[in-house]
Order: sequence, then structure tokens, then C-alpha cells
Amino acid sequence: MISFQIDSSSLFSPSGLTTLVILFMSLAIFGWLAVRYRNIRSFEFQISIFIVVYIVGEIVEDYNNKIPFFSAFPYIGSQIHLVAAAFLFIILWIRLYSVRKSGRKIVDKIEPVKEGNVGGSSNDSK
Repeated sequence: MISFQIDSSSLFSPSGLTTLVILFMSLAIFGWLAVRYRNIRSFEFQISIFIVVYIVGEIVEDYNNKIPFFSAFPYIGSQIHLVAAAFLFIILWIRLYSVRKSGRKIVDKIEPVKEGNVGGSSNDSK
């Protein structure tokens, strides 16, 4: 019986290449969205930047040992993920603070639904 072993440590193995292509495609999509929404205050721009930083961290983490430059920094991918999480935390807290400071409502008032009255329909159809 002939057995084949795929060397998964290679940068260009089939699974590694597929992962790399998918990560770069998503990086291109969200990078384009970040460029499209040029206003730094827009939520779309901020989330796109968060996703771009997170994807860069994922690429670095997945290919840390395969690219000689990154092998000098063993946990740099995880640290980039940490920076992305801190960035998301800061975005959300600044938005929450600005909404509360301005006195606007964050979420509409939640009202209980009475039995048989869903979506504002009347009970006249009995």
C-alpha cells in the first residue's frame, strides 16, 4: 500500500494556499470598504478597519513559522489580534459614551407583546 503525506508546513500546500487566498480576498474586500467609507467617524469605516487588522493578524499567525521575517516574533499574530480587540472595545465605548452624552436613545423601548396581538394587528379578525 502506498501512503501519501501532505507536508502541511509548506506555505504552498493545497490547504495553506486555499486559506491564504481566502484571507487575501477578504482583506481586499474589507480594505476596499474602508477606502470607500472615508469618514473616520462612520461605523462602517471603523468596523472595516477592525476586520482588516484582524485579518492581518490571522495571516501573520497562520504563516508565522513559514515566513522568515516573522519567525523572530513568535507571538506577533496574537498580539495583532489583541490590538484589534482593543480597537473594537474603544470604538464601541466611545460610541456608547457619545450617544449617552447627547441624550439620544440607544434602543427603542421594548414593549411586551400581548397574546394574540403580534405586530400591531387587531383582534377583529376572529
